[in-house]
Amino acid sequence: MSDTDLSLLQDMIAAYLNQHPGCSEHDLISWLKAPEQAYFDANALSDSQMLFRTHFLVMHCLYRLREQWLGDEHCWLEISPLSINKLLLTDGASGSAMTGTDSLAAYYLNLEELSTSQEDVDVMLQNFWQKLLLPQSQPDDLATLELDESADEKTIRTQYRRLAMTHHPDKGGDSERFQRITAAYQRLRHRA
Repeated sequence: MSDTDLSLLQDMIAAYLNQHPGCSEHDLISWLKAPEQAYFDANALSDSQMLFRTHFLVMHCLYRLREQWLGDEHCWLEISPLSINKLLLTDGASGSAMTGTDSLAAYYLNLEELSTSQEDVDVMLQNFWQKLLLPQSQPDDLATLELDESADEKTIRTQYRRLAMTHHPDKGGDSERFQRITAAYQRLRHRA
């Protein structure tokens, strides 16, 4: 990706943040995918590799923008996937007071990370799910699906489908039970 392409993306993000000083990464990416901008393809989030690269480019430009705005003492850009906030520097506050070591900034500003392999992206996503899921919930999730510890992936999937059909609200089942079954299956599926 050329520096011109990155500068265009950064300028587009700056324009969006000037109109929406508080947003989520998802809001920003959705706007960039919209036909009016069409910076990212409509399928930019369709597979793990495309998702990683889209996320990485947005975060790269956000950190570049933060450095630029802070250097100009224009504002501070608070960055996380759930919340991107443009905060004006208060009178007397200096941008230099907000600088410091930021390992995420160092990661996202290194464009060599953009070439992370599909395998490494999948490992990162699997590690994310492992950290997100509570280890002690596996026995509870198996019990929700009416299975024991010996159940393999195929058995879990088959049992989920059977229970989902039985308890689906459209088939006269209980909505809360269906939701518990689906949540348990999703956690078990990501553990495999």
